[in-house]
Amino acid sequence: MENKQDILKQLSSKDMDIVRGAIEQIKQEGDISIVPELLDILLQSQDTNIITNLTALLSDVKESDFKTVLMDKLINASGSSGKANLLRICWESAIDFSEYLDVFVDMLLHEDFITALEASTVIENLHGNIPEEKIHIAIHRLKSEKNEDNAFLLEGTIPHLEEMLLKEKEDEEEHHHDHDCSCHCHD
Repeated sequence: MENKQDILKQLSSKDMDIVRGAIEQIKQEGDISIVPELLDILLQSQDTNIITNLTALLSDVKESDFKTVLMDKLINASGSSGKANLLRICWESAIDFSEYLDVFVDMLLHEDFITALEASTVIENLHGNIPEEKIHIAIHRLKSEKNEDNAFLLEGTIPHLEEMLLKEKEDEEEHHHDHDCSCHCHD
């Protein structure tokens, strides 16, 4: 990849063609080492074009290390302005962020409305196997630690989590039913 500093300078350009060119070059060369800096730009940027282009680029990253880097930036970000941008990557990505359910619940409860909205969207798009106990804890927290500013979001997220529990139970029952035959071959 061209000098990382040159790419970063191009990304902070006021000229959108230069920014798009830098993003295209990152796409072509696929160097994941620049990801932390791209996430920093997303945390600080107010430019909707840069935010949209970088979010689209980062949502396509599939390397397993990316999830850890992204979540580390998200958890340690100060202020909430850029957190919503990072959360957007989580729900647009094909990567499974289910193991971070508790982090998203925290953000839903304690962040500003826009960040909480993105966190609720991430929760509603989780598709991995989440332990039943973790879902129960999340539901309990959302019901007991009410946040008036985000009450509207909680109303949509709690039923979604309850639905996940029902689906888990149905899957379990289906699995149990498959082996509940009278053929005595499983003894």
